[in-house]
Amino acid sequence: MSNKLFSGGKPFGKGTVNAELNDPELIDTLSAFRRKVAGNYRSLLLDDFGSLPSSGLLVSSKIDGELWFLVSIQKMVFLTNTRGVVIHGDIPILQQGKSLPENTIIAGELYAQVEGRRSRVGDLAALLASTEPSDSGKLSFGAFDLIGHPDGGADGNYPQRYALLNSLITSTDQLKVLQCEEMDRTELLTKFESEVVTGKLEGLVIRLPTGLIYKLKPAITIDAVVIAYTAKTDQPDSARSILLGLMYPDGGIQIFGGCGNLGSDGERKSLYTQLSALKVAAPIRYASDSGALYTFVKPEVVVEVKVTDLQIERSDGSNSSAMTLAFKDASWSPVKLSPCPRPIHPVLVRVRADKSVNETDVRIAQIDGFIDVKNSSISADERPTSKVVRREVWTKETKGVVAVRKLLVWKTNKETVSSAYPAYVVHWTDFSPGRGSPLNREVKPAPDEETAMKISVALIEENIKKGWVEVKK
Repeated sequence: MSNKLFSGGKPFGKGTVNAELNDPELIDTLSAFRRKVAGNYRSLLLDDFGSLPSSGLLVSSKIDGELWFLVSIQKMVFLTNTRGVVIHGDIPILQQGKSLPENTIIAGELYAQVEGRRSRVGDLAALLASTEPSDSGKLSFGAFDLIGHPDGGADGNYPQRYALLNSLITSTDQLKVLQCEEMDRTELLTKFESEVVTGKLEGLVIRLPTGLIYKLKPAITIDAVVIAYTAKTDQPDSARSILLGLMYPDGGIQIFGGCGNLGSDGERKSLYTQLSALKVAAPIRYASDSGALYTFVKPEVVVEVKVTDLQIERSDGSNSSAMTLAFKDASWSPVKLSPCPRPIHPVLVRVRADKSVNETDVRIAQIDGFIDVKNSSISADERPTSKVVRREVWTKETKGVVAVRKLLVWKTNKETVSSAYPAYVVHWTDFSPGRGSPLNREVKPAPDEETAMKISVALIEENIKKGWVEVKK
């Protein structure tokens, strides 16, 4: 472990925020815990309430904050996350944790205290950016699990870890253990209706003896504009997925996310018919989760979607972001990357023929609390230019018909700007005029050049057989 535990940062009251943790081993430990917890979490809507066991449910409050860790090592107590961002120094929340034993690591929700309503994750971002010295007292931490303890207490089952947590922390306004109670389904429903439905809490966390963890939250419905679609490979006259957007007050369209749960075959065909008539030019390559490239359309169709959750953080702890677009002169153009939560398990409810595309009906303020929607979306974007590092083309003629296959690899030069960009992108094009679906594409991200080249070699070996002739530059 480095003798110098932190570096950098900016003042926060009498402490420091945005410092960097110089301990890769600790970061690896925290990241492993995050991956384990993420693997055990399931989103649950009230419609699926009956799938829970009838009793033995360990229930705690879901706070709308961020996963952070309260750490006591090298005779220092500090807060950090899985990206190695650190909060340390003489601030109330850390002063109250000074009695923690050496080598203690506690997982919890970091959040901001607010008056008159429940705290939102956006309040935390605003608080950490504050320059008002007294605001450091509004920073709070709700502990929910123990992942490190000098006596091995973190190795027990959850009830044992929870009991030890309560012995380590004396609850205050800034530092507390999130209350966990054993309930049956009837008691859980009562708590959900009295505290979640009324808006006092974001949701409830339910732990089962099997290790599964459920987040029970109200369904979120959002009206969004359809900006692109993909078609089903086996049914090219049916929509496979749609790409959704939300509008800023200045008219910019924020890419919100894709939705592939579109209903029956008839509904998919109807949607395809409506969207395919609205195709427009777009110098943008945007792939769906399946790897198919979206076809962009005029922003005219409004849909209502239901999601189980909105997630602002990715599994590695980095903030989720997506491109903001502008629609002008019947064409889309990229503007910049903007923070945006990802919709979890989106389901198309209906096409909203009664709504139109404007800053009210498809307003980005529907996800207020997750991002700062007051900021204008349209501004200069000084992203580095991508560089093509490999390009190869092959053709094959059969009965007078020429098929084309092309490999393109480029270095984005943007991976340091935002985690939304991979370092390299491999793009494979397969064009065969005689097929029912003549143009197929694959888009594969890669973290480094070596991986990108391995992907390229595999694509060539799989697709370039006898009869294909390379087109020389």
